[in-house]
Amino acid sequence: MAADTLVVSALRADRPFLEVPFAMYVRAITDLPRAEPGMSLGEKLRYVPGLVVDNRQNMSQGDRITMRGIGARAAFGVRGIRLVLDGIPLTMPDGQAQLSNLDLVDIARVEVLRGPSAALYGNASGGVILLQSGAGKQGTFSIRPSVVMGGNGLRRVQVQTSGQTGNHTYAASGYQMVATGYRDFSSGRTWALNAHNTYRISDRWQVSGAIHHVDSPFLLNPSSLDRATADSLPKTARFFVRSQGSSKSVLQAQGGVTARFSGQGVRVETTLYGLRRALYNPIPGRVVDVDRQAGGWRSAISWHRAPISWTAGLDVEAQRDSRQEFANEGLPPGEAFEASEVLGRVRRGPPLLDQKESVTSLGPFVHVGWAVTKRWLVAAGARCDHFSFDVQDRLFAAGKDASGSRAMDKWSPSVGLTFRVTDLISVYANAGTAFQTPTTTELGNRPDGAGGFNPDLDPERMASIEAGVKGFTSSGSLAFDAAAYQIRIRDMLIPFQVSGSEEIFYRNAGRARNLGFETHLRWTPAAAVRVDGSFSRQRFTFQDYRIASGEQLSGNRVPGVPPYRISIGFALNHRSGAFCEVHLQATADVFANDLNGPTVGSSKAQGDFVNEGAVVTDWRMGLDHSFFKGYLGINNVFGRRYNGSIVPNAAGDRFFEPAAGRTLFAGVAIEME
Repeated sequence: MAADTLVVSALRADRPFLEVPFAMYVRAITDLPRAEPGMSLGEKLRYVPGLVVDNRQNMSQGDRITMRGIGARAAFGVRGIRLVLDGIPLTMPDGQAQLSNLDLVDIARVEVLRGPSAALYGNASGGVILLQSGAGKQGTFSIRPSVVMGGNGLRRVQVQTSGQTGNHTYAASGYQMVATGYRDFSSGRTWALNAHNTYRISDRWQVSGAIHHVDSPFLLNPSSLDRATADSLPKTARFFVRSQGSSKSVLQAQGGVTARFSGQGVRVETTLYGLRRALYNPIPGRVVDVDRQAGGWRSAISWHRAPISWTAGLDVEAQRDSRQEFANEGLPPGEAFEASEVLGRVRRGPPLLDQKESVTSLGPFVHVGWAVTKRWLVAAGARCDHFSFDVQDRLFAAGKDASGSRAMDKWSPSVGLTFRVTDLISVYANAGTAFQTPTTTELGNRPDGAGGFNPDLDPERMASIEAGVKGFTSSGSLAFDAAAYQIRIRDMLIPFQVSGSEEIFYRNAGRARNLGFETHLRWTPAAAVRVDGSFSRQRFTFQDYRIASGEQLSGNRVPGVPPYRISIGFALNHRSGAFCEVHLQATADVFANDLNGPTVGSSKAQGDFVNEGAVVTDWRMGLDHSFFKGYLGINNVFGRRYNGSIVPNAAGDRFFEPAAGRTLFAGVAIEME
């Protein structure tokens, strides 16, 4: 993308890339990695510095996404990072996002705003990922069936269709994906349908709509392993996990309508959206049954007339959960089941929880930019968020009503400065605050087993400063950016488990500090050659954290965050459509618990508490014609044994989730017009 035409919308308005005083990564479909199996969002985000996507090797848990250290301690889903697909938030009002309804094959554009962004998005302290689906081709109707098959039982069958008639552009995609998984007890099956269309009413007005539907009838979860088992028997799942039928089923439908107006320096965008999600989730000790309804309205108006530009808006969101939990009495002993039968055979015991949970949020915001001179630009913004958490107890365990409410409020200001060194290079700096609330699940999972919300769990609060440089060469063959940052965190939300339980609970640490440097380089020395590379160096430490035993953990590394990560990719493209790509990723050792090792007096080895770094190489080759696309790929070419992710502070020191060895896959697609 050329510097003079690259426009980003992550600031809730269209702005030139080089004028935005934040670290950003932007890629369109022609620049995104291709020939991927469509299993992990990391396939699209390989070269985003400061961002790590851990593939947990089972469809039940999905990816764990970390941006500048935020999100690494999520037990499931995505925490602390705002995700938006086709203008519709995937992140719920309580701050948690699910990726289950994301069609990775259909992604056409990615924008990543790295760093705290609460002044624009509210409950999203780590950054923002904006995703846009593909659009129909001008004047044509096309249908594209495709098949991907690979190791570990992967089979993905998909049909995409798109077109444009007059002012109407439309696209739809449906697929079925099944996989047995690398590890035992990790099979899954998913059906999904996604559709989006845009109708241009006039030169200034357009209306677009999107629908995302997913049905996962069973997704088995093998859970994590201790060091000895992960090293010697990485494919296994513990007997207790299997006997408890650890798994889930998900049925989710989400949709929204967006109206946009643009003209004479004014842009208005407003979106109405809604979601329905049904989750049935046996875990060791409990069976969780949640029915969720959520939705909201997000609106922004921007105005630009040199030298001033401003954006103002309002986000209103609501979430209503009906949550029931029962004792998990496990699968009938001595019987064998197909993967698809596990969920239906788990025996439910007495009720443990029955409550209605609701979250309502209100967030007005404003952002102002001023071009002081041709070279200097100043930006400032603020947002005021109000969150109301309410729980209505319907069980009255032990005759006690656990109903209650929590209110959480936060002002989030930010300020930024950009200096255009040349027309193609800019340096910038910014400072701001952010916060993230506990989710309803985190508030409701109480170590004492009581109902209601945990009264001792508080929001995580942050203050961030950042400085960086970004730009292009005059030929456009080289694009680069680099940034250094510091994030100070108070009341960090830390996951933990207790002995005899697989359930994840949360507590607040006192203070922590994230320091980091990240850079990205994209070089196209010739039309047929492309090189991508990113490097992230970071040091995340506790500054004040006294645990229940009285031990002070100040100076310890925050678990789950690698101190460095390197990603390098080489792509060769022939004019015939033939291509070859090699992707390499190197990650450092990472601590798995807050103690950074065994407890005092333990005889366990230090290595039992460290996830060793790894260098992993992936390879792709294929043919990309206008009507035929075929490819062959190998993940982990050299069969490196490593753990793809960890569960921080897991009980029994079972931190490790082994990654697959050498895995072959192939795909073919035919496009008909």
